[in-house]
Amino acid sequence: MIRFIWNNWWRHRERFILLIVGALIIGSGLSYLVGLSQSNKGTVVKELERHWTSSYDIVVRPMGTRSSTETDNLMEPNYLSGLQGGISLDQYKTIQKIEGVRVAAPISMIGYAYIIVNFPKIKIKGNGLYRLQEKSVTDIGSSKYVETNNFYFPNNTWSAYNKDPDYGVGVFEGDLNTTARVLLAGIDPVQEAKLVGLDKATLNIGESRYFNSNDKSYSELVSPAPNLEPKKETYLPVFISSTPWVDKSINFTIQRLDLPFNNSNQADKTMEMVKNQGGRKYLDSVPVARSGKEYNYSFSFKKTYEKMIEQVTGVNPNTGKPSLTVVNNIIDQGISISQKPSPLDYQKATSPFSNRWPISYNLRIPENSKEGYNLFRPTVLFSENSYKWPQLFPKLIGFYDPERLKVPKDPLTQLPMETYRPASAKLVLDNKREPVNPPISIKPTDEAYDLLTQPPAMLTTIEAASEILGKKPISAIRIKVDGVEHISKQSQQKLERIAHEIREKTGLITDITLGSSPQSVLTHVPASGKEKALGWIEQPWINIGSSFTIFQQTQLGFSSIIASVMVVAIVYVLASNLVSLFARRKEFAVLLSVGWRPNQLAKLLFIEATFLGSFVAIITWFILGLVLSVKGTEISPTRFILSGLFGLVIYWLGAIGPALLTKKIRPYEAMRTGEIAGVAYRFLRTRGRMTMAINHFIGKWKRGVLSIIAMALPTALLSLFLFITFKLKGTMFTSWLGQYVAVEVGASHFIAMAVAFVIAILTTAEIMWQNIMERQPEIALLKSVGWRNNHVRMLILWEGILSGIIAGIIGLLVSILIIGVLYKQFPTNHLWFIVTTGVIPVVAGVFGAVPPAEKAVRIQPAQAISTSYSNQGKTEKLLKWSMGILIFVLLSGLVFVVIRLINH
Repeated sequence: MIRFIWNNWWRHRERFILLIVGALIIGSGLSYLVGLSQSNKGTVVKELERHWTSSYDIVVRPMGTRSSTETDNLMEPNYLSGLQGGISLDQYKTIQKIEGVRVAAPISMIGYAYIIVNFPKIKIKGNGLYRLQEKSVTDIGSSKYVETNNFYFPNNTWSAYNKDPDYGVGVFEGDLNTTARVLLAGIDPVQEAKLVGLDKATLNIGESRYFNSNDKSYSELVSPAPNLEPKKETYLPVFISSTPWVDKSINFTIQRLDLPFNNSNQADKTMEMVKNQGGRKYLDSVPVARSGKEYNYSFSFKKTYEKMIEQVTGVNPNTGKPSLTVVNNIIDQGISISQKPSPLDYQKATSPFSNRWPISYNLRIPENSKEGYNLFRPTVLFSENSYKWPQLFPKLIGFYDPERLKVPKDPLTQLPMETYRPASAKLVLDNKREPVNPPISIKPTDEAYDLLTQPPAMLTTIEAASEILGKKPISAIRIKVDGVEHISKQSQQKLERIAHEIREKTGLITDITLGSSPQSVLTHVPASGKEKALGWIEQPWINIGSSFTIFQQTQLGFSSIIASVMVVAIVYVLASNLVSLFARRKEFAVLLSVGWRPNQLAKLLFIEATFLGSFVAIITWFILGLVLSVKGTEISPTRFILSGLFGLVIYWLGAIGPALLTKKIRPYEAMRTGEIAGVAYRFLRTRGRMTMAINHFIGKWKRGVLSIIAMALPTALLSLFLFITFKLKGTMFTSWLGQYVAVEVGASHFIAMAVAFVIAILTTAEIMWQNIMERQPEIALLKSVGWRNNHVRMLILWEGILSGIIAGIIGLLVSILIIGVLYKQFPTNHLWFIVTTGVIPVVAGVFGAVPPAEKAVRIQPAQAISTSYSNQGKTEKLLKWSMGILIFVLLSGLVFVVIRLINH
């Protein structure tokens, strides 16, 4: 039977060459794609693993705190600074008890304290009316906020005590002071130490230490006066940051005005004149005297911050020892918390550069900013009555350095940690949408409702926060989960289970932040108060769960590539075997008539399939091993073996249908030729080459369907690859991590498409080639009645074009259906690109029809009734030797690759 197979292949050597070429393409294409997808998946997983760890895995927030931006799966970079509480201590304790929760670190953004900072006293010499000008300059990077306040006071010759305020002057006792705003936040010291190592960041200054179990908070009701209702005063431990984040300077200038003020009489007359002229408004216009000493004092924000700590705690932050220079120490007076945190308000906007920043927003400015205040957030006070503001008495525990914290600072997975560092932003476009080159970093201010706010300067306990805020003091809870150290479906399922359990048991909002990555978002900052519009700032927003999305999309994309090419290969093999069966029906009928049984015919087909499948397996192992050894990618031996055996399985599966159909062949069919139908299908009257091609296509509808399927599948494959490419690259390029690990997925997709495209051409060529062989008498007759070569060529080409058009329509419909099943969406955004792939099968039909058309052109009338097989023996030996050499080379190369893999 082996000898018979060789002789049979030689008799159909032209078809056999197509089969060998198809086997080579299937084997090399499958092996290369398996190796490439294995390498690419390894690259993606490896990079995702490297950038997997984040500050926290899940964030829990109160109901109603979702921003409108989260509809885009984005979390703003400074969301923590806008939360006002809403989670109770009972809910917190419930979360701690959930299985799998390793760390549950709450944070309570309590509010802003407005503190008057006093500097050392000064002494002014000389009679006169003086102007004390305080000028604060805050550098935000793109510009400087300048705020100027004038204070007027008489010196020596006139007293302002108990005088009419219309004079516009006050009492100056040598005090220079400014205001500072400090954000106070509450934490659980034990959980925060586990989360970020806050206990290890304690500075060794004096008696500075970390929280312990003895650091309790308590409240008292105090009646300042008989006619006032009792006021709640809270005593609490505080842990203070050593780092001021604001770039600000305060300058004091004292100058004598050019007004007569040498003695009491002059002073009285001058002050009456000032009062009559409008008091302070008039004084603002009075020039400075040409003679007289000018006093200048400058303080950095760092110095201001240190003085503020000194006043609040009575301890020098540089030495940790009790301060001996504090003036008007407020330890006994306490501090008031006046302002609550509030969020920024965003509105979706059209990006000026959508390719660079696909998502952009407009920042909405609160209404009260029009009153002259530079506000970017709504003002939220504890009470309109300042008497009801919480009164706090801090007790210093220690100092910490935020730079010593164990906070992951990987820019590809960085999460908002506004407890310890401000949000970042860069001005990239001015208000006219012109690029700012180089971009300018925006800095925070010490204002409570500015664009970027400073982190909390003082930390206290959650218990203290509850004393101040009540039953629901917690703004958010940051959670670390056990057993999610590696990216996998198991990790995702565990995170989803815990997040779901938290929602079910507490009713709170949960977001899985592990596997998230920053994404560049553009925000337009309009004018606010006295400040002009800033322009467009770029910020790293958090693309929630981007790593999981990348992981899933790449897995789906690469799996789709392999599965699609395998389907195309199976269809090719099936089509080849069916065409072979149609062409050999007469031969098989003769064999049956001389005593062969149908089972022997089926065995014959399976032996032929085994030869070709083995050839494909060897090719697959050889190229796959070469790709993996060159790229250094590891693969399990089982998967390596199965990758090659799949080629053999494809040919076995393709032989099943023809093997079953052999049972329907009868010996009398030896008198028939080709695919005989009992009814002639002619739907159109033959009037030319096109109608003749249509009628012939319908007449041979079984082969036509095979040709259409063979071309429709690559079309669907290409459309799917285009969508996956756009989808996967879109997924990757939405986040910084995705951009970092982006692989050239398009290359593997289009290589797969090229393999499928070539297979489609081969299938079309093989089917049409067989049609030509069966239609030799018909073509010879056409040429004998006057048909020219060009007419015959166009007849065959029209058949290929007709098959391609039908295949294109079917392929597009199939691809849209597959996309709908896999991704649950209609490819609206990429529909135009996908539709253009409908041209591909037409091209494949033309290319596949060219060789048969040229074969038809060379047919002469005499060749229709005779076939010559001269020099068969010599050519058969050459073919056998060539096949033997090819198999030897492939086996040698395969052995070499296996040795390389074992050594690696």
